[in-house]
Amino acid sequence: MRIDVHSHFQCLDFVKHLAGRTGLPRTLLDGGTYVIQCAAGLNIPSIPKILDMEEKLCDMDDMKIDVAVLSHGIPFGADVLGGPEADDWAARINDDLARIVATYPGRFVGLGTIGFGDCRRSMAEVDRCIGPLGFRGFQIFSNISGNVLDSSRIAPVLRHIARSGAPIHLHPAIPLNQIGLDLPAHSLSIGFPFDSSLNVLRLIRSGLFDESPELKLIVAHAGGVIPYLRGRIEAYGSPSPLVPEISPLPHPIGHYLDRLYVDTVCYHKQALECCYNVVDAERMLYGTDHPFGRYDVAAELVEQLDCPAPHRELMWHGNAERLLNRKALPSAA
Repeated sequence: MRIDVHSHFQCLDFVKHLAGRTGLPRTLLDGGTYVIQCAAGLNIPSIPKILDMEEKLCDMDDMKIDVAVLSHGIPFGADVLGGPEADDWAARINDDLARIVATYPGRFVGLGTIGFGDCRRSMAEVDRCIGPLGFRGFQIFSNISGNVLDSSRIAPVLRHIARSGAPIHLHPAIPLNQIGLDLPAHSLSIGFPFDSSLNVLRLIRSGLFDESPELKLIVAHAGGVIPYLRGRIEAYGSPSPLVPEISPLPHPIGHYLDRLYVDTVCYHKQALECCYNVVDAERMLYGTDHPFGRYDVAAELVEQLDCPAPHRELMWHGNAERLLNRKALPSAA
């Protein structure tokens, strides 16, 4: 069995709604295709494979994927709208996803979207997602409305999700720092994973993992840069003459890094092997990022990984079943 924990859909109504905006992000119609202008120079077309689930299912079957875990596939959330509008659209995106899951029983699992317009409404939407809508977790972006994730308006919602037991898939948003990221090649390759990694470290440093020991955080794109920079992160993770201002944590920072989960969205064999050697096999989950990037090589790289067969099975489905609550997962037809 294969469970893809990183697959995307788009709510077409939300895409169309962005067409009414004057500033970024906004949507333009180009020859019959909606194109989302996410940031200067970064445009994402709404292609059939992200809008039409029949096309997605064809690719899933080709890749031998039994179940895809769907999250909204734009590098920002409804939070960009602000206030009640953000919360309203988060709910509408979730309703659209619930419709998809119900239309194709056994093939899709939903990750909820949160608007962060109002803290109480956001917490209520968390409860609705894991209650009536039956979602198994949440996609949270690496920054929210221009705020880092440890900001006082974001952290209470993250703690509420942690208490629910549902996992968070941390996905990059448009990086807060745009200096030098003037080309999509820079943003997508370096900017996105850096923004994710920075905000993971900020969450650790904020004490969230100590306040919410039940927190389950899956860092997209093979953990961003964290597995590869772990030595530097640990070296500068405690007070020293170079970092005298840092507040000590109850545990060494490596303790928190060991609690992270990652997906396997990585387009290079040796890079994925490095991730495997740094991250415990019980904390790696198969993902493709469909329909973006080189989703077509995702399975091949896991198959080529030099690891025992039981470890590969954990990545294909075992870890996802555990995190997403296997009893609540659908069985593919």
